[in-house]
Amino acid sequence: MSTREHLVTATMELLWERGYEATSPRAILERSGAGQGSLYHHFKSKADLVATALNEVSNEMQGIVDATLHSNKPPLERVRDYLTQPREALRGCRLGRMIQEPAITQDALLRDPISSYFTYSKRELTAALAQAQQDGTLSPSINVADLATTLIAVVQGGYVMARALQDAEAMEQAIRGALALLEASERR
Repeated sequence: MSTREHLVTATMELLWERGYEATSPRAILERSGAGQGSLYHHFKSKADLVATALNEVSNEMQGIVDATLHSNKPPLERVRDYLTQPREALRGCRLGRMIQEPAITQDALLRDPISSYFTYSKRELTAALAQAQQDGTLSPSINVADLATTLIAVVQGGYVMARALQDAEAMEQAIRGALALLEASERR
């Protein structure tokens, strides 16, 4: 692994552990094992490095969405798989928790990878739900884009509740609620 890759990997880990504001260039250098000055040799700024790390995380998470929602299973089963995939509830969403920091929301360079992930997830969930409508398993009266947005919001809210309460069961409750909502939307 190159020094650049070590810096990006260390940044990805530290962002999830500490967030943007609490991740210092010094901590990144220490975690990566890179020498003094390496960060600014490979990146223009901390924000440039963080944007690169967030893009990596976004791509990884989009890959998980792809693997889940593009299987050969029936559409609603794929959506259920998306909802029930393993999550580290108490650590929070690797991207969702970043958007809580003003420095991230105010800088398009930092915000764009996060926005990209959520836009992609919504599009792919919407497509799976539309397929379920087409195959007759989801009620035709459901607005699939609204339902996709709701399901993503429930997952993100589950992370927030679990972290706030320091109880992973809060995430499980949110997911059970989303599954109940999905079931109530099925065509009978």
